[in-house]
Amino acid sequence: MKKLLLTSVMALSVASVAHADGFYISPRVAWSQMRVDEARIEKKPIAGAWSEFAGNKRESWGGRESKLAPKFAVGYDHDAEEYGILGLELEYGKTSNHFDPTHNGVDFDGASPNDSDSRDFKYGESTLSLNAKYGYDLKYVIPFVSAGIGYTTIDSENNFRSGTYWWETRDSERNVSWNIGAGIELRATDQVSFSLSYRYTDLGSVKYTNRMYHENAKTNSNVIERNFDSDVDLHKHEIIGGVKFMF
Repeated sequence: MKKLLLTSVMALSVASVAHADGFYISPRVAWSQMRVDEARIEKKPIAGAWSEFAGNKRESWGGRESKLAPKFAVGYDHDAEEYGILGLELEYGKTSNHFDPTHNGVDFDGASPNDSDSRDFKYGESTLSLNAKYGYDLKYVIPFVSAGIGYTTIDSENNFRSGTYWWETRDSERNVSWNIGAGIELRATDQVSFSLSYRYTDLGSVKYTNRMYHENAKTNSNVIERNFDSDVDLHKHEIIGGVKFMF
């Protein structure tokens, strides 16, 4: 009887130690705050090339918008015992948002936009990232840090209308993104745990050449007088909650 009890205790101990080893899936939801920073430089045709000129406009604006977005990850954790828990995961997430720099209270540096101007920036972003994690098992709680690199697709649209001129520029970029973060994992059972983490992600930038057309033109030929070259940086802060199923 004592041998059976001792064997059972040892088996449970091994199981409790080994639970951190193995593959997992993890559905997640993120509260994502996207930050957009755009810089524009006005150019006009000079000697056959689009160039800067004296008195040209230089505009910049920044804005923040928040949204809930789904994520999903698959990964593997290895319990190195006293050295901690090492993890590697593949995560996919996507989101979209809309910015109105004219009416959302953000500032333009340089010349202020006219009251009649209508400007907006729309984007859709999807990221597949490979994330490495390191945590330490405190029995029921596992604090961890993470870092990763991703492949990000950004499909965006930059619009402007003044009543006389307009542009409507679409662009699709494939960027290398990176992220860092930290969080905590709360163990419910040997196979199920819950996590809450913070993550910062740099998504890279989107570059445009916004050709300015006359509003009343029937075709776009021979009506371009100026353009604005734009560089839009995108980065986000996220609070991510999820559940992890080990198997």
